[in-house]
Amino acid sequence: MISGYLSSKQDLVDLLNGCLFNRVGTLDLFLGVKVVSLYTDKGLIRGFKLSDSEEVNSQNKRSILLYHLSEFMENPKAFFTFREGQREKIFELEESVSVEELVLQLQLVHSELKSLMERVITPMAVVKVIKNFEEAEFYNSKSIYQILVSSNNSLVEEIRKLKSLFSSGYLDINQFYNPELLKEEIKIEYLMKGVEAERVNLITLLDSFHFSKFSGIIQIIGGDFEFDLYYKKGRLSAVYPYNSEIFDFFLTAKNNSVLNVIDIGGGIIDLLMLKHSEEKAVSGLSGSFLEVGKMLIGMSTEGRSGMITIYSEGSKTYIIYREGLLLGIIEDGMEGLKFVKSLPVEKVAWVDIALYQPMENIRDVIHQFLLNAIYSILLKHAGHLNHIILSQLASSDVLKYNEGVIVYRRKPKGEEGVFGFLQFLLDLSYSVLGNEKLERELEISLQPYRDILKILNVEEYLMLPEV
Repeated sequence: MISGYLSSKQDLVDLLNGCLFNRVGTLDLFLGVKVVSLYTDKGLIRGFKLSDSEEVNSQNKRSILLYHLSEFMENPKAFFTFREGQREKIFELEESVSVEELVLQLQLVHSELKSLMERVITPMAVVKVIKNFEEAEFYNSKSIYQILVSSNNSLVEEIRKLKSLFSSGYLDINQFYNPELLKEEIKIEYLMKGVEAERVNLITLLDSFHFSKFSGIIQIIGGDFEFDLYYKKGRLSAVYPYNSEIFDFFLTAKNNSVLNVIDIGGGIIDLLMLKHSEEKAVSGLSGSFLEVGKMLIGMSTEGRSGMITIYSEGSKTYIIYREGLLLGIIEDGMEGLKFVKSLPVEKVAWVDIALYQPMENIRDVIHQFLLNAIYSILLKHAGHLNHIILSQLASSDVLKYNEGVIVYRRKPKGEEGVFGFLQFLLDLSYSVLGNEKLERELEISLQPYRDILKILNVEEYLMLPEV
């Protein structure tokens, strides 16, 4: 496999005319947030494939190919990989195009398309017929993009024809249409940024998130700690690091801590959580040992869901995939999280790759909270049993004792070991305190957290084992 980075139009020409001229295989070009795959055969382009699996009919293949490759002429930066052999589901062109001809056509298409966009603003603009003419029905109520890629004319001919029809008053723009609006919008918007936590009623804030069906991240940042709280449609689904001390923070915010509230749309919360994964496919691999292009193309061609994290000086970049489709590139730098249009090309320091896995952990956080509530009651009324409890914890694969608190050694999978230890603590509690006293002590212990537990609807997580 050959891979690397293109930084100019000439680089693409040199690549196609040079090392690939006598080869047969698939050249994948990572253009910003899109992959265009070219099936090359000794200097000829015989077919192509798009990463978004766009339907390609028999009349418009060359136009679609030129249209999508023209993006490279506007912003000539791309990662590439070349692999011997033909990729599956390649759309074969009716007539192969030579490398030289492709490059010349791309330059012409780019110039003509840029001129057309100055008039219509966006290829998603929908056309209406003002004066009747032959073939008017073909144009009416179609977007510019639909017209360009479905016309029997060559792409350059159709662009020029559209410009003439607009100039002569036969066509006008009816509306601006964006098919992405039919989906949940992928966005990042800061509702709060750097707000002092002491100035915010956190319980009221959590309540508002519940009723507004908020999806996003609450970041709580202090001098020696940081929490990320992940909300999905009004429900707190994860806390990282997963530590029940977050509930004490809700009651009394620590000094000099600040809040960021980030509204995130587009159903990418589950994938953003992967930055906390403990089971990464690749972790901390130096950029000197890998080709970024191979990773990007690999996620796409293998239909993977997950996140590639690229660390560079002063920032991190999250590249998010779902089933091989690139959803977006998010930069995490000095200004916080923001979408970017293309992958930064600064020197790669190191890389993580986390393939999709469930990352919700609120059940684990609630269980830790409950374990410590029962443990504190036992210590208060039967301190002599502490050595028994600690010996049990020492033999646990999941739980441990750290500075007076029961915490997780690692993220549990399912309910392994946790309910067993909860059962052990309950047995001790019932034998020492009896049923009524234990219930009364638990009610007293949980009273300060009543509003928080109600907002978070934790009853579904507090199903204790029967005794």
